[in-house]
Amino acid sequence: MNQLIEQLQTKLFTGRLNLEARDGPTWTLYFRLGRLIWQAGGSNADERWRRHLLRYCSNLDVTQLEGLVSPQENYREYSILAKLREQKLIEQQQLVSLIASSIAEVLFDIMQYIEAKRNGDNPAGQLSHSTVVGEVPGVLLAVIPTEEVLKRATQAWQEWRDAGLATYSPNLFPIIQQIELLQGQASSKQIIALVDGTKTLRGLGQKSGRDVLALTRLLMTLVKTGAIAFSPTPKLRQVVISKETGNPSSAVNNSNSSLKTEEDTVLQVAPPATSKEIVSPSSAVNNFNSSLKKEENTVIQVAPPAASKAIIDVSRPLVACVDDSPTICRSLEEILTHQGYRFVGIQDSLTAVLNLIKSKPDFIFLDLLMPKVNGYEICSQIRKTPSLKNVPVVILTGKDGIVDRMRAKLVGATDFLGKPVEQDKVLNVLHKYLSV
Repeated sequence: MNQLIEQLQTKLFTGRLNLEARDGPTWTLYFRLGRLIWQAGGSNADERWRRHLLRYCSNLDVTQLEGLVSPQENYREYSILAKLREQKLIEQQQLVSLIASSIAEVLFDIMQYIEAKRNGDNPAGQLSHSTVVGEVPGVLLAVIPTEEVLKRATQAWQEWRDAGLATYSPNLFPIIQQIELLQGQASSKQIIALVDGTKTLRGLGQKSGRDVLALTRLLMTLVKTGAIAFSPTPKLRQVVISKETGNPSSAVNNSNSSLKTEEDTVLQVAPPATSKEIVSPSSAVNNFNSSLKKEENTVIQVAPPAASKAIIDVSRPLVACVDDSPTICRSLEEILTHQGYRFVGIQDSLTAVLNLIKSKPDFIFLDLLMPKVNGYEICSQIRKTPSLKNVPVVILTGKDGIVDRMRAKLVGATDFLGKPVEQDKVLNVLHKYLSV
């Protein structure tokens, strides 16, 4: 697949590339002069679209955007983005990040599908491809560097595969299978509030502000015990919390459990379903889409438990890490949450400052070398932002030259920390500049 895209790039191809599986999904990639500009198709495409809108246009009411263009409009989602840009409801950097992120996800899914079929030795399941010259949206919103987005998707897939998750798609929906197995854990209420059966692994990662790979690895420990299972479709469920004990009082998907709704306080109410009911993909996705906005407002927003299963105190300092490497973000997250700090990882340099303004961290770790926007520029923007100008910013770098240090100091960096990150050094620099 990578080779095919590189060929289209070399030929300065303008049009669409269709990738189709005889036994599965289809994807479409759109090019202008060999550069990727948009995507379509694949698993849970509606969920992907809404999730990216919520991520990059959080100030907008997603449920009202559908009326911006006609239902019969060609390239409807792309046209909605064009309307948002025309009305100045989305910044150009946000737009570029949204498009690049959605394309990277589709490329990841294609890579996973191809490798799964290759390992399964199933020729009938291999992808066939075709191209249609000239068929692209009429408006050009952004041109995504093909090499960068391919590298991003490839790195994400390799890390996912190396974590032993090759057979698990991030488009799967985690569901609570046996709630009794969660009882007794300090994080049981948090897991129940987060895993409500209506969001994919990617959606849960976004909801909790956590890297999807780190979140999935945590959930896998519960999958192995049978407490949680993965479903290809959303499965709405009903869970209650006992007023007397404060604990879950019934098992999800257990036909022998009864829900005492009159005596208990309902945490998450969903339409009733028969025990272990498997709903059709189309109806499940439609139900999910129609209730997405409502759920964003009603589900309790909590962070998933740290690896140590410690309860994170909301009064503790929030530490942000701006680094395009999921590995670095994950390493810092494990170190910091284990010590009781709250953590937010930001891998998109284009929207880094916007996300920092929203999250209001007490301390920032910042990578120097990132694509699109480097650490020097981000640090300079931080120091020009009133709400962030006094926040300590420690530069993460594999380089430690005098020129880099001088330049970083000129844009307002507080200190340096060398890579790879080590626990003692991370905690020392935190204690040096952060009053806990």
